[in-house]
Amino acid sequence: MHPLMRCDRTRKWALENLAMETQFIISPSNISKHLKELSKIGNLGERLEDGFLRASWSDEETAAMEYIRAQGESAGLQGRYDAVGNLFLSTPFDKEENETSTGEVIQIGSHLDTVPRGGLFDGGAGIVAGLEAILAVVKSEKALKRRLELVIWRGEESGTFTTVFKGSKAAFGILDASCLENVYGGVTLRHAIEGQGYDASLIEQGTATLAQDSIDSIAAHFELHIEQATKLEKDNCDIGVVSSIRGPRRFRITLYGEAAHSGATPMGSKYRSDANLCMAHTIVALDGLCSQHIAGGKDLVQTVGIINTDKAVNARHPEIYESAITKVSPLAYFSLDIRSNNKATLESYTQSALSLIQDKADELSVKVEIERVGSSDPLEQLDPCLQDLLEQSARDLGYSSQRLSSGAGHDVAVVAQQRKSDGTTIPTALVFIPCRKGISHNPMEFATDDAIHKGAMVLAQAIGSIC
Repeated sequence: MHPLMRCDRTRKWALENLAMETQFIISPSNISKHLKELSKIGNLGERLEDGFLRASWSDEETAAMEYIRAQGESAGLQGRYDAVGNLFLSTPFDKEENETSTGEVIQIGSHLDTVPRGGLFDGGAGIVAGLEAILAVVKSEKALKRRLELVIWRGEESGTFTTVFKGSKAAFGILDASCLENVYGGVTLRHAIEGQGYDASLIEQGTATLAQDSIDSIAAHFELHIEQATKLEKDNCDIGVVSSIRGPRRFRITLYGEAAHSGATPMGSKYRSDANLCMAHTIVALDGLCSQHIAGGKDLVQTVGIINTDKAVNARHPEIYESAITKVSPLAYFSLDIRSNNKATLESYTQSALSLIQDKADELSVKVEIERVGSSDPLEQLDPCLQDLLEQSARDLGYSSQRLSSGAGHDVAVVAQQRKSDGTTIPTALVFIPCRKGISHNPMEFATDDAIHKGAMVLAQAIGSIC
């Protein structure tokens, strides 16, 4: 629990007196300026609708981070990269000048990488809002008892190098080292990290880039993100205060059949080992299984996003190109993404789904290989006191708000599960702002300057009340 909110009396004090704090000033033109500059980095055309590609540990991701670093440092923040390339922009602190300081830090974090042909606002909106929120508090000349820090995590997206939350997990020493050999654009993740001047060996060793005393000092960690869904937009609501975050279990399912003549080989598993047929039956059966669990009240979503179309996989399995209209298919593969906001549900359903996949392969005389390609535990509850704080901040600013769950994963969930020396976890909070038609991971992704400005104001009001 947050140090200022350790008991009901203290928590009540913080919320009641939040309205007395100065409302901080953020210029909407600054939001527009930052977005305009970021739109020039990793853009795939002259329009936002042409999309973006800032791959993990790419020149483009680095350039976007350097732009934000320059903006922060020009306003008096101090920037530093950790050993794997995460960027930390902090308010300066000299304990001799401020004996009232607690030595703690309040962070706002997000990312600037994108999925291939993604949009400008997934991650970017949170960084722009976070930067302006911190600078608004600094410019108010409020005496800070806690430092403020903007964190830009490397490689949040799994769209490049397959693995999600790469930078934040590496910072805490929990990134699976096997992902270093994942390939994107003909380059391994290891070489991408080293190519940007950072140390991949720490990931291999499972060594955190953040010292334990640095982790202990994090009093609260906030993130702002576009909703990536339509509830806020359809409810005409300004701010979403997130209560839980779904965690994923991700797999690549490869089915090995046997090539045969499509006309001469009788149908049926007695005669054919048809990888494509097995894949089709399996996907339909998985949909039915998941629907049954949802009907039983379980929080679940499941998606098959890739079928025989991953360039990296095809490079390892060139036989995928040997399929023909006159052949029984010898090879097929698909991705499976399972998510829930309840860990027990996620684990139980995942086991049922994997058993179904094996049963279908046996039934249709096909061999199956199940490869786990990424996972994160759900965050079943973000910090309740910080949720209250965000709601009160929105209310003081005259903005509408509601609580809701996040179907997508975010770096804040990684931060929330890290332990301090006293055994407690880091208090975390997630703010949603509406995005047009809920579209994300798409060139049509869009959030208005006004929506980002309101989110930044809520962040400023919240962090300003507890720093």
